Amino acid sequence: MRILFIPGNSPSPIFSHASLAHAARSCGHEVIVGGIEWVLPDIAAIGLPAVKIADVTEADAAEFMGSAPPDPAEQAAAVGRIYSQIALQSQEPLLRMAERWRPDLIVGGSMFYAAPLLAHRLGVPAVRLEWDRVDAAMYAPGAREVLAPALAERGLDALPDPALWIDICPPGLREPGQDRGRRPMRWLPVNPQRTLEPWMYGKGDRPRVYITAGARLFGGEPLSHMARAVADLGVEVVIGAPERVAADLRAELPGIDIGWVPLDVLAPTCDLILHHGGGVTDMTALHFGVPQLIVNQDISGDAMGRLADYGAAMMLEPGRHGAADIAKACGRMLGDPRFRERAGTLAAEMAALPSPVEVVGLLEGLAGG
Repeated sequence: MRILFIPGNSPSPIFSHASLAHAARSCGHEVIVGGIEWVLPDIAAIGLPAVKIADVTEADAAEFMGSAPPDPAEQAAAVGRIYSQIALQSQEPLLRMAERWRPDLIVGGSMFYAAPLLAHRLGVPAVRLEWDRVDAAMYAPGAREVLAPALAERGLDALPDPALWIDICPPGLREPGQDRGRRPMRWLPVNPQRTLEPWMYGKGDRPRVYITAGARLFGGEPLSHMARAVADLGVEVVIGAPERVAADLRAELPGIDIGWVPLDVLAPTCDLILHHGGGVTDMTALHFGVPQLIVNQDISGDAMGRLADYGAAMMLEPGRHGAADIAKACGRMLGDPRFRERAGTLAAEMAALPSPVEVVGLLEGLAGG
């Protein structure tokens, strides 16, 4: 069976889809992952075959993020529009690829635009695989603006429903009715790797706080702010950052380990993960049962709020992101074992879900392979 994955337009969905893609390859199936120009190195870095579907570069992504509206609803609509534009741009390259390598099945990310369009043209099943816990319905208003004319040309009123919808949210964080029509899958972390140093897989006597603002970060100020906020708490700080911002941060924050660290290795050694509400960071923390402090969340606010309500995280309110606010919240979380206990309950729930290998069996049933 040939499976084409089209996860999304940033590194995070690439990493999140990787466990199912690898599982399919391990079961003997052929896999190709489609991505915009920016993410092709990330696909290759996790050992998957990559094909370019659109000429969208890292600079293009940075420009879009820099101009995104601050209001969460407007920002979500803008993301829906740009993802839909890329989905339409990608159709011809994908069709040309299919002339040489025709997929039996197409797996798309939560902004489910490119995959069902292509699957409809090719007459093959499409699968929707969530890559984080954020409700992608918020992107729909912007997406409809762009997709409506193209769908009408194809005789469609809306995007075709997926033949299979796979959800990775732990049961304790699902909204009522969220699992209706969906099949669960155990989410597993996959990261680009590097040669490990001993401190990455073992820690000293101090509590370890990992700070990140995600793979789409193009400036170091948020990380510097968070690191300085916890400097007087007597903790060990590790900062995860793309190299494009890490060099300046090392000069600014001597004595702190800064750079790309495989989070699947580091997370089990962490006592707290301080971040922006990023999907893969959140899912990795959940997988390992690590409490989270969420700062500067935007469109992920609802999903992170459910985690805080569950008791496995704290989420600072807008306007309460100052150094004193961050330090107070970190101190509280590190001193209260109930956060770790609740996070551990969610990790156990995730571990009980069907593995990616089991889900490959569902894919085989769809494609008759």
